[in-house]
Amino acid sequence: MLKKTAVFLALFFCFFVGWPLFSPAGGIKARLIPEAVDIGTFFNGTKVYVSGDVSRDSEVVVRLSGMRQDVALKKKGKVLGLLWMNLGSVTIHDVPSMYLVSISKDLGAIAKKQPNKWEELGFGFAALEKEINTSSPPAEREAIFKEFLKLKKSEGLYAIETGSISYTEENSGGKSFEAVLEIPPRLTPGKYTVETVAVKDGSVTASTTAELQVKQVGFPAFVSSLAFKHGALYGLLATIIAIVAGLLMGVIFKGEKGAH
Repeated sequence: MLKKTAVFLALFFCFFVGWPLFSPAGGIKARLIPEAVDIGTFFNGTKVYVSGDVSRDSEVVVRLSGMRQDVALKKKGKVLGLLWMNLGSVTIHDVPSMYLVSISKDLGAIAKKQPNKWEELGFGFAALEKEINTSSPPAEREAIFKEFLKLKKSEGLYAIETGSISYTEENSGGKSFEAVLEIPPRLTPGKYTVETVAVKDGSVTASTTAELQVKQVGFPAFVSSLAFKHGALYGLLATIIAIVAGLLMGVIFKGEKGAH
């Protein structure tokens, strides 16, 4: 009776406290902390931790993907060889709003030495490039994707972090892991998918997914609600704020001139 009670308490503790039971060989279990992110007035980015258990001979990849969307970019070029001007636009279809990948040092070495193998696993920017379509001619596709990737990297929305996963050996035939995802300030509300993958001998052996909820709170939520539900009031308030800001700037600069 005591033995059954002890087993029940152990299962209860693992389930409700969040300690995952070790999965079978080749499997993976993971949890997400936090499971939701609030964007407030002073939001300046945050960190999301993914931790869990995996078999001892496996490596882990964690990938956070945002909502799929179409992105329009301006094409620039020289006119008459002198002036840089907009020469039209191009649309990149079905790209994630965010794409963050966290890998261990060992997998990072594979990605550098065997890029084709890394691409076969379905991770990295080369694999992402194959998933998308553009409205441009095929000959321009690679160049356009490079420019798009450069833009997203500069915004912190696309990144591959090597060495951001740490492991702790266990005696049960597996090991614990923890990955850290750096979430940039330019985060937008919506549902994000966090996929945790086990890789063994160059192949994906198991995966699990979790959902990260992102929502606006406080003043940003109020402004967004006005913009979408009360457009006229939003426009009026925006005009008033612009006028007040202009008057304040005028007073400030006038005061500075009077000080000389």
